[in-house]
Amino acid sequence: MAKIGVILAIAILFSIFTFATINAVYPQPQYDDYCTMYGETKPYIAPMDPSNCKRIKGPSETESQTCFDQKGMITYRYDEFGCPSSWTCDFCQRDLNAANEKHAFIEFIISSIFALIALLIGLYLPTRKSDLNEWVGTGFMLGGLITLFAGTAMVYGELHRVIKPIIILAELLIVLYLAYRKFGNK
Repeated sequence: MAKIGVILAIAILFSIFTFATINAVYPQPQYDDYCTMYGETKPYIAPMDPSNCKRIKGPSETESQTCFDQKGMITYRYDEFGCPSSWTCDFCQRDLNAANEKHAFIEFIISSIFALIALLIGLYLPTRKSDLNEWVGTGFMLGGLITLFAGTAMVYGELHRVIKPIIILAELLIVLYLAYRKFGNK
């Protein structure tokens, strides 16, 4: 029972350590870094009498479609009376999504490197010297696999459809190699 506890503790702590380290060094993009709620104007206040607002020329259908095609969103700015004063095509959500995709890919690469290091430690830790080395090695192998799979899961939806099966095949080959290397000679 102690053996399983040590293995699981090492595996879980290694995975948490990996992603905590990545987040400490390369933090995830934040909404506020790309999008501001009010921009350069005061917050929207409902007008006391909407009929007192002067009408602004809003975006044409072509301008709206162009903004939409570029993955933007029409946003209005309001004056101190809560009346729309201007509009713009806002790209903050598009830019935030692009930054999150880049972050997920880099996190995948770094977590894969950490996972491979853990797998190598687990594979090459000399087990003949003590049973504890076997427990530690197995914990690192399990932690490496968890880290590899978690990193893949975070970026999987963003990957190109051709890359997905290549990555899954590579991970399957790693698991098969580990299985034959670790358990095949017994």
